[in-house]
Order: sequence, then C-alpha cells, then structure tokens
Amino acid sequence: MFQFEFHGFVNFEMFYDTRQVVAAREGNVILYPAKVNPDPDGVDLNAIPALQMSLLSSRMQAGIKGPDFFGAKTSALFEVDFLGTGADKFNLLRMRHALVKLNWERTELLAGQYWHPLFITSCFPGVIHFGGGVPYNVLNRSPQLRLTHKAGNISLMAALLAQSDFASNGPNGYSSQYLRNSGLPETWTQLIFERDRFLAGASAGLLTLRPRIQTPAGYQTKENKTSFAGNAFVKYRFEHLQVKAQGTWGENLSHLVMLGGYGEAQMLDPEKAIWSYSGIRSMAAWIDVEETSGKWHTGLFGGFSKNLGSKQELMGNVWGRGADISHIYRIAPRIGYFIERASFNLELVYDVAAYGTPDEYYSINNTQQVNNLRTMASIKYNF
Repeated sequence: MFQFEFHGFVNFEMFYDTRQVVAAREGNVILYPAKVNPDPDGVDLNAIPALQMSLLSSRMQAGIKGPDFFGAKTSALFEVDFLGTGADKFNLLRMRHALVKLNWERTELLAGQYWHPLFITSCFPGVIHFGGGVPYNVLNRSPQLRLTHKAGNISLMAALLAQSDFASNGPNGYSSQYLRNSGLPETWTQLIFERDRFLAGASAGLLTLRPRIQTPAGYQTKENKTSFAGNAFVKYRFEHLQVKAQGTWGENLSHLVMLGGYGEAQMLDPEKAIWSYSGIRSMAAWIDVEETSGKWHTGLFGGFSKNLGSKQELMGNVWGRGADISHIYRIAPRIGYFIERASFNLELVYDVAAYGTPDEYYSINNTQQVNNLRTMASIKYNF
C-alpha cells in the first residue's frame, strides 16, 4: 500500500542591489559585494546598481510512504526547483532532494541526495533571501548514506558523502573528480541534544581530495589533501520568540559555499612537479532571532565570517572561494505577513566584504571594505 503527498510553493521575488555582487543563479544566491574594479579613470565599474525579478526558487515536492521492510517503515522524497545546476542552466529543473528512508523505532537509515550534515534542518536561519544564510551558514546537498540513532533526548548520526552539484574547487575548476579520485567519502559524525524548547549539538567531519592524478610534467601523483571541519549550534524557543545560533570552523569549505580553500604548499619532487597541499582555514558564525506571534512575523539575522589563512606557506596555485577576502559580515532585518497559505515578505540585506592582498600564508593585508544593500520583497504561495 503506497501513499502519495504533493507539496510545494510558488515564490515571486524582486530585489534591488546598490552595487554589483558575487552571486549565483541570476543573482538569487547572494554571497557578498563585488570588489572594487577601477576603470582607466579610477571609477569603480562595480559601483552600478542592479534590479531583478525571479521565480527560480519555486519548488515542487513529492513524498511517498510504502510498505514495511524488515520491520522498518519506508518512505521516499523527491524535490525539484528551477534554479538549474549552473550559471547557464537557470530556469531548468534541478534535483534538490531524492532519497529513501528506512525508519525503525529508534534508528533511521537515509540513502540519497539530502542536506549536508553541517546544514542543521532543525536549526537554520529563517531569512527570506534564498540560501538559508549562505555564506555564513552551509549551503550544500550531497549524495549520502546517513545512519541516525535516537536514545532519549540524544541523537547520534554518522554519514558518508559524495559530491554532485556542490563540489570542491581545484585545478580543473569546481568538480567532484577530486573527491572521487581520492577513493574516500567525506565522513561526518554529529550529536544533538533536544529537550522541550531547547536544542544543542555539534558536528565533526573529514574531507579528502586528490587535486591531481597527473602532474603538469606528465607524471602520476597520489598526493591528497585531508581537511577537518566542525560546527556547534543551539536553539531556544520562547512562547513567541525563537533564537538560533551556529558557529563553523574548518579548512577548505568552498564546497559548502563558504570562505576557504587550499593550495600548493611544498614542491616534493621538482623533476616530476609533485606538490603537497595546505588548507585555507575560515570560521563563520551567525545568530537569528524571530518573533512569530499573530500574522506578522519579524526577524533579524546577523552573520560574520573570517579568513584564517594557511598553516603553511602556499607557494603555488591556490583554489577556493573568496581567497582575497579578509572578512565579511551581514545584517538582515525582515518582516512578513502570513495569511493561510500566502505570505508577503520584505527584507533588507546589508553586506560588507573586506578585500585585500594575500601574503604567503594567505592572511589578507591592506584591506578595503565594500558594501551593498539588497532590498528584497517576495510573495509566496504554498500548496
């Protein structure tokens, strides 16, 4: 006996930026302001505003419940939107989630594409703009095997991940090949404590990449780069107020759409051009406060991220995201009016990025701050 449920929403968004921004999918996924780009007269070419209207984040979801299997309740989920998988593929269907779950009394096995373990589904920002607070919060969905066990108020999780749309950077651009060629999955563990209105937890994981299997000189190389990352998060619900916060630290977080990366550190074999690698570390923290009494909902998001550089000198190529940025921060107040299945929302997103010159450890010096204010309105209808 199968049961089917269909859900989704239509989301109309209109947003205005006071300058050019680093963003994806026709500006929908905003990261930070673009750096100053002077013309021959010294005029900043990026100091030009932009306006966009979009429905790309509109979404459709199908849920399926099936017969029991080895004593477990079975279910599946499939979800798509229209953001596409690249800059030239927007307005096309994109698979967000596609997964199968087996649920026993206290244990769940998930197989498929789903949120990265660092994206905490019970503790993420309630912002209006697309991306859930990226690049201060993780934005990543990955193919994975995930096992979760609950014991009282404690939930323990272990996961093995591959890469697909959200891939690491490297010599051939953003690609899943560097993780595939390492022969090792990305691995994560997580612990969550939840009781009444309080939730807290932490995660830790390892990512191993093999940036090259052949050197520029034509020789085989087996050098890997293994990076560690982790987070801690907390949420508390008052009667009409909810407070959420999270901190993330790690090396090479570019596949999570956050600051960071890695580069060539030491030449191990000059004749064969074999390099070792070192990661660019970064941290990010955010807090989100939301009041939800009545039909009016108000909220405030604040985020900060900092480039922490590399432990070793980076003497060769460097790959990452925002490698010339010292720090970024965001302040985003919002208000929404909710009536039955519809909502009308307004949000201001103020972003600052400090660009500068990397030294040999990729610490950023001689910084210059640029800022952008995005004014965003949306009309959303759920079905």
